[in-house]
Amino acid sequence: MALSRAYIRRGHTVTVICRNGDAEKIAEHPEDAREGRLKVHKLPSDYHNRPPKDWLPKLDFLHSHQPLVFNGTDEFRPPMPFLVTIHGNGSVQENYYKNTAFLSESHAANHSAKYFVYNGVDPTRYTFQPKKDDYFVFLARTTWRVKNVKTAIAWAQDLGVRLEIMGGSGVSRGQIHYNGLVDEPEKVKLLAGARALIYPTNWNEPCAGAPLEALACGTPVIATPNGCMPELVRPGTGIVCRNYEELLKSAEQVKAVKPADCRRSVETFFSDERMTDDYLKLFEKVIAMGDLDHEPRWSSEPQKVELIYKPTLFNRLRLAATGKI
Repeated sequence: MALSRAYIRRGHTVTVICRNGDAEKIAEHPEDAREGRLKVHKLPSDYHNRPPKDWLPKLDFLHSHQPLVFNGTDEFRPPMPFLVTIHGNGSVQENYYKNTAFLSESHAANHSAKYFVYNGVDPTRYTFQPKKDDYFVFLARTTWRVKNVKTAIAWAQDLGVRLEIMGGSGVSRGQIHYNGLVDEPEKVKLLAGARALIYPTNWNEPCAGAPLEALACGTPVIATPNGCMPELVRPGTGIVCRNYEELLKSAEQVKAVKPADCRRSVETFFSDERMTDDYLKLFEKVIAMGDLDHEPRWSSEPQKVELIYKPTLFNRLRLAATGKI
């Protein structure tokens, strides 16, 4: 909804097209319906099998955050100017309209594309806390292997530091504490007080949200070099580590990062207002050109993922046997 709110602030009327359950959630937040500028249109369950002209409401421009059906013809092409934003990583089987954008420079490169818009967050929704408490935080879906919570836990245990984990359940022990699926106020509180966010992702991140939320709180980010992470962790806002030894050193190195520089990075490069500006410019380009001048497709040689893990014998054997950590 960050984009919808920002568009409305610019004086636009926004129609959110979503499934029934999501429509009900949006209706629970009347503060977003400013002067009738937010409308909700329910998405039919069989929309994938029907041309968009059969189920889309009347719009001046369509911005889809779900892939649209594309079979090489105009059969499923929307009847109005449109842009599709791809949020995940593709495959060689997927086809994309020319009017497709991605979430970071690396994300676009992995899809042989040139247009991208970084995700943005509203800095006013995140508490800036310059004085940090003595703990680190992990924020990601813990059941998703590539988010690498096991390495974050090993790292914290090796250093003897307190780690607060958000994003799933587990057995808390010693200084490792699972907070489960937290609500927004609790998430912001834990992010704002942390010495750093440890984010040892082991996949091609399109444009991760948790690091931006941490930076908005003035909290540095310790990350791997995969996907968008070197783009999000700008100089002076955290540490990008290429192996476990560098990861161990980062807890000390991150002390030199100034919380104000982290917050400023979000306000300058990763805010919802900047994201809105970039999308509106891209909308204007689509309207002027009809089709964007690139041919998106999944690259035959995507950016190589550098797997970061504690180099124990067990981990090395597992990686050799499965190719995964």
